[in-house]
Amino acid sequence: MGHLLLILYSLLAPVIAALYALFFLLSPRRSLMKALGGELRERLALSRPSFPSRPVWIHAASMGEVKAAARLAPELAALLKAPLLVTSSTAAGRAEAARLGAEARLAPLDFYPLAAAFIRTARPLMLLVVETEIWPATLYAAAEAGVPVFMVNARISTRTAALYRALSPLSRLAFSGVRQVLAQTEADARRFRALPGLADKVSVTGNLKHDMLGISAAGQEKVKDFLEASDWSGYPIFTAGSTHPSEEPIIISAWLEARKTQPGLKLVLVPRHPERLAESEALLKEQGAAFMRWSGHLVPEGTDCLLVDAMGLLQAFYAVSTVCFVGGTLDDTGGHNLLEPALFSKPVLFGPNFKNARQAGDTLLKEKGGFLVETAPQLAEILTSLLTDRAAMAAARANASKVLASLQGATARTLMAITSR
Repeated sequence: MGHLLLILYSLLAPVIAALYALFFLLSPRRSLMKALGGELRERLALSRPSFPSRPVWIHAASMGEVKAAARLAPELAALLKAPLLVTSSTAAGRAEAARLGAEARLAPLDFYPLAAAFIRTARPLMLLVVETEIWPATLYAAAEAGVPVFMVNARISTRTAALYRALSPLSRLAFSGVRQVLAQTEADARRFRALPGLADKVSVTGNLKHDMLGISAAGQEKVKDFLEASDWSGYPIFTAGSTHPSEEPIIISAWLEARKTQPGLKLVLVPRHPERLAESEALLKEQGAAFMRWSGHLVPEGTDCLLVDAMGLLQAFYAVSTVCFVGGTLDDTGGHNLLEPALFSKPVLFGPNFKNARQAGDTLLKEKGGFLVETAPQLAEILTSLLTDRAAMAAARANASKVLASLQGATARTLMAITSR
């Protein structure tokens, strides 16, 4: 039954890929397909890599997953004294992989003959699949070729896990070559253990992305110069980073409310998408806020809010802030980097939708280094509480820093798990 499902899947895979390409060609995002002609040789495995010795092969879906493996990939290749091959499903992911010094390729379609041909030529020492990439035909081709598979930084949703349980004959074939599943969280591990053939192959090593966090010097001097040129020195600063349109009315209202008891409180608003700054500006004007744009250079007296219209400054503002809010959590985005303020021991405020950073959010809340807010009054109340209670502020700062430290180390644990087998 498993082989029959695999044959059916392999026959459907090219059809699905063709329909996917057609969808993009007929959509407003058709520009994403402009390089399709030049990419076909790689996607059809007509152009295959060859190496003098067997490479470590890492497959990461797109740029984000490649970045997650940016430390792991070269360290593992160096430990094993092997070349590095990184495949991705997108051109942006391939470009990111090239920056790691790897042989960077677009992954062949998940069609058994293509995957098997790619593996025969590349002769990988092992295959690491990053995060959610479960490609049945490719995984089975690796198993048939005797290539051990490691699922790293692995995560899986309840819905996807249910699908693979329902297709258990196909899943058993796909997972037959999996040596280990190195999951991000215990919840992910439980879902993987329930899948066919994986019960005793799963362990929790953490999220590789947490190890990629580091303090950047970008913009720090410029932000210091701004503070010196303004009348902000000595006042508390509330930075709301990576904000989305529906979040900003809540943030601004909360800030204005908190200023009733903390009149010196300043707001730094850093929208996620600079191209929509005009909307943020209109909202601030409507609320009667005294604000300026970062690009304005001259700082008017009595400016209480800074609207940042430049890229690469968020960390520098987190560093000088008293309290921080991370956006994409009060709308349906799913959250941005909740741990970035913790690099500077800052309390982290965020909304209820942090599905993209579940482990970080849950741990921040549990350890009281972060605070959940849903409405402007809640946000204003927590802001005021932290700003007026020195002991609570000190505890929140220390807790945020501890959370960051506790969640790092996934790269070392993953390397140990792979190389000890």
